[in-house]
Amino acid sequence: MGMATSSGRIFYLVTGMSGAGKSTALNCLEDSGFYCVDNLPVGLLDKFLELMVGASESRSKVAIAIDIRSGSSFYTVSDSLKMLDVYQIPYRILFLDCDDAVLLRRYKETRRKHPLGQDSQLAQAIPKERSLLAPLLESPNRLHLIDTTELKTKDLAQHILDLTIRDHSEEKFRLVCFSFGFKNGIPKDADFVFDVRFLQNPYYVSGMRDRRGTDPDVAAFVFHGPQAHEFVERMRDFLGWVLPNFIDEGRRELNVAIGCTGGHHRSVAIVEKLADLLQADQQEVMVRRYHRDFDR
Repeated sequence: MGMATSSGRIFYLVTGMSGAGKSTALNCLEDSGFYCVDNLPVGLLDKFLELMVGASESRSKVAIAIDIRSGSSFYTVSDSLKMLDVYQIPYRILFLDCDDAVLLRRYKETRRKHPLGQDSQLAQAIPKERSLLAPLLESPNRLHLIDTTELKTKDLAQHILDLTIRDHSEEKFRLVCFSFGFKNGIPKDADFVFDVRFLQNPYYVSGMRDRRGTDPDVAAFVFHGPQAHEFVERMRDFLGWVLPNFIDEGRRELNVAIGCTGGHHRSVAIVEKLADLLQADQQEVMVRRYHRDFDR
């Protein structure tokens, strides 16, 4: 279900790792009609929220970005957000994340200074910031984690746009099943990660290496033995049981990642089959699928 109340009011708190795309995310929200404030000092958050609560509905969509430059006051954010609960204004924490190695490369390419650069070398500043931000990851029902490691700017913009549309609609619970390759890294935004590298691999079959798991012949090879069928049925049963529990908890989205070595064959075939079955089973759930490493 969407987040917006009958008045349509909603608040986004944008934060996360420096260099992961907070400014880009805020720009996308502004393009989507949000009133945006960048780098608001946390000490002013209470006053800002008071003004927001009393504002007219012309400021019904508000987003602010904060980071660890607020110092020790950063840890008062959760207390400040409780005001929104009192006034029944829905909010979401958008947490932008990225692999440390990619963050390091981005900083070297742009030659920008890290917020903690005065106290630490860059290689030490990044893990230090990650540690300082960790408490914000402890509120999963309010948290939307966006891993920008593999995202281009246009992909991040589309992700933000899709999120705002969902939050302002009465859309169904969203189940996302996606494939990936372990050699390209485990996706950080997955709620569940499953490994199907135990299945027979079409990569070593003549004529199949350069094809994908969406190809009927490749899929038939993956499902030739009983293991693939049993895996899908067990996943189907598991998700059929766990989804109502997440929905009852107030979650609106569940991300299920299924990986093989390269993300081209086995995981793709499994995701395609599983998503088809779940869509038939779960009439009250919107099932989406994608293949992260399909074109790599």
